Amino acid sequence: MNRLHAVAAFLALLFIMLPARSSAGSAETLTLADCVKRAVQVAPAIDAAAAAAEASRADLDEARAPLRPTLHSALEYNQAPGYDERISNRGLSSGLLVADYLAFDGGRRLAQLRASRYTAQAAALGVDAARSQIILDTKVAYFDLLRARQAESELRSNFDRLDRFAAMVKALAASGRAIAEDRLKIEVARDQAELAFAKSRHARQRSSIVLASFIGAWGQDDIAIAEPPAPALPPEQDISRNPVLETLQKQVTAAQSEIAAARAERYPTFKVELTTGFVGVDPPQTVNHRGGASYDGLLSLPLFDGGAIRAHIDRAAAHEHQARAAVRETELELSRRLAQAGSRYREARQALDVLARAMPAADDAFALGWARFLGGGHVTLLEVLDAYSQARQLRLDRLDQEFAARQAAAEADQILSVND
Repeated sequence: MNRLHAVAAFLALLFIMLPARSSAGSAETLTLADCVKRAVQVAPAIDAAAAAAEASRADLDEARAPLRPTLHSALEYNQAPGYDERISNRGLSSGLLVADYLAFDGGRRLAQLRASRYTAQAAALGVDAARSQIILDTKVAYFDLLRARQAESELRSNFDRLDRFAAMVKALAASGRAIAEDRLKIEVARDQAELAFAKSRHARQRSSIVLASFIGAWGQDDIAIAEPPAPALPPEQDISRNPVLETLQKQVTAAQSEIAAARAERYPTFKVELTTGFVGVDPPQTVNHRGGASYDGLLSLPLFDGGAIRAHIDRAAAHEHQARAAVRETELELSRRLAQAGSRYREARQALDVLARAMPAADDAFALGWARFLGGGHVTLLEVLDAYSQARQLRLDRLDQEFAARQAAAEADQILSVND
């Protein structure tokens, strides 16, 4: 009898060591770099940011245009029979080519150009910020799918094992070496494992759908992915390269230029105009005998505007104040997020170290309890199932901690702008 018990225990350990069925399919296996590349290509947020950058570049070209002279033509024929000819000269016909140039405006155009240039740079950095956020979201979705796939594999293996254990206990009950209550307990545990496995399969499908929405494979619930490299925190902790922070700093500089442009409205302006063409009364005589040219210079000095210039200056100063406050707020937020990400990463790594020590002990405790149960030792099936549940939970906890470490490292990469 002792020999039979030893044989049964040996067979049980062999069942425990049997590998679970592979869940890998024949579909293309995507790496993390593949998913990030596809997400950047199809993300509408990046297109929207790029469109905003294009609009800002157009505004920059518009702000640069007043620094150059303008050239335009004017063609006019006017008759005024209802007025005294001594005043109206009976009519006017003209065909002119006009060139004008604003020679001096107190630096207002240059300040507006600088403001537009910094605004365009901020918009260009907005593309980087949108790209950085898409990369982070894609990485998190990728890591979540990896965890869901590993959890599904683990729970499938768990169900297969409990199914084998239930068959063994059923055979033992039929031979009188186990009671009916033990058979019911193991069958309930097997049914619970089947339910957990079914939930994990649907969770994996939902995670796949989320990742698919980022990479342009909408609705695909069976994406195959590869194991990513081990996560690690960036060695440097300088947030100054963060694109969001750089965008806000450019906005501060642009606001300062807006203040200079508003103050320049108080200065005089000087405009020069040159014309050439024909000016006269009747078109035939005008074309034949009245060709000529003219030049004009205009000096303008604002004396009273009801407070409009002061309001322009105050509004530009308020914009600068808002931009500086946004910079400080973003610096605090990024520093807080970076510190929290580092804390979560270190917590996850510490938990993984503890789990690495605890998992072998939990597996050994279950194997020993199962062998004692099969060998007729003084151990109940409930104690064996409790040991098995502890070992299974530790394996699932390891998956959660690996996800937490990867997520924290990805967030730190995004904050410090070290994305690939």
